[in-house]
Amino acid sequence: MLPEYRGTEDQMGKRKMGFGRILGLFAAMAFAAALLTGCGDAKETETVSRVERTDVKIGCIIAEEYGFFAEQLAGAAESLSRQGYIGEYQAPEEVPEAQTVWNAICDGQKVENAEFVKDCFYNFDLMDEQELEDVFFHADDIDVMLVLGTAAGVWLTENADQLPFEYMVFSSADPVSGGIVKSETERYNDISFAHVDPGRLGRQTELAYEIMPFDSIGVVYEDSEAAYSYSGIAQLEALSEKNGFEIHRLHVDEPKDDNDYDRYYNDLKNAYHTLIPDIEVLYITTGMIEDEMLPWLLEEVHEAGIITVAETTESQVEYGALMHITMTNAEEEGGFLAQSLIDYLDGTPINELNQVFLITPHISLNLDTINKVGAKIPMSVYLIADKVYGQEEDA
Repeated sequence: MLPEYRGTEDQMGKRKMGFGRILGLFAAMAFAAALLTGCGDAKETETVSRVERTDVKIGCIIAEEYGFFAEQLAGAAESLSRQGYIGEYQAPEEVPEAQTVWNAICDGQKVENAEFVKDCFYNFDLMDEQELEDVFFHADDIDVMLVLGTAAGVWLTENADQLPFEYMVFSSADPVSGGIVKSETERYNDISFAHVDPGRLGRQTELAYEIMPFDSIGVVYEDSEAAYSYSGIAQLEALSEKNGFEIHRLHVDEPKDDNDYDRYYNDLKNAYHTLIPDIEVLYITTGMIEDEMLPWLLEEVHEAGIITVAETTESQVEYGALMHITMTNAEEEGGFLAQSLIDYLDGTPINELNQVFLITPHISLNLDTINKVGAKIPMSVYLIADKVYGQEEDA
């Protein structure tokens, strides 16, 4: 028999009122994803006037070496391959480096009116300010830059008046609050585009609260504008005002290079330790955590019976986080990247490309962690979960 969520009497009352809305909320998210994405495509077809493009030079910038960026680029490569823009490509089982995927795209290109430029691949995280200005202010050999990640997108937007190329931003958790675009339809300039999934992180925390109402939540993130955006803190604050729970936050600097990870992990574990007495839920927000470190990082948190919700990836649930509500999907987002680029190459002005694409939500759970912390999830959640990890996952 599957147990039920353990909470205070007040929380149990909230749960009884909330679980009737879980299936409806989840279904509404999936329906909105299909509806808004479809409506966006229809709107574009009706309004844009295409201008034939020739000899388009394409470059790529990643904000940092992060597995999701490589996976999304691989998803884009598969989509481009299916549509005949590059040769046969199948994403490898092991996530490669993003530049490896980019090289494969460049080597396999078949598109007649454009060129993927192999030498124009950049890691924003490895460049200082002077190098960024020297390279990008004078990149006259590039017509459009594909950008993966918030930090790189923000820098380009802040310096857009100095850029000789147009740019398309993907893999930004919230490009509106991050300052990359003004809204779903408005840009800060006429040379940019950004994938917008309206309320992506807000939907995630809203559904988590519906499943497990709580009075306090802890979150650790870097004290920077970019981290505030991609960690979904604005959405968490809005949900806090709406539902009255407390947010306890601490800041930890993300690792600057490979030699800085030991410091980072120790600081992160100490921050989690400090939060334990004050929280019922820990929101794991940073994508810099290597999955294999989670069992060590969360050891004390789980011993204290605290719920852990992973913001960034489902793989963190496999390594011990209790739950993840997927609001990112590398294959889906890679397909959107490819289609947006194809529409651009076909002549759609960059400032008229449809920016809205909603990811279909999925729930994943870790049964071992559920049992370890004594948090018992209602049957309705198991019924809609897409993946249940743990030694009893086949039961």
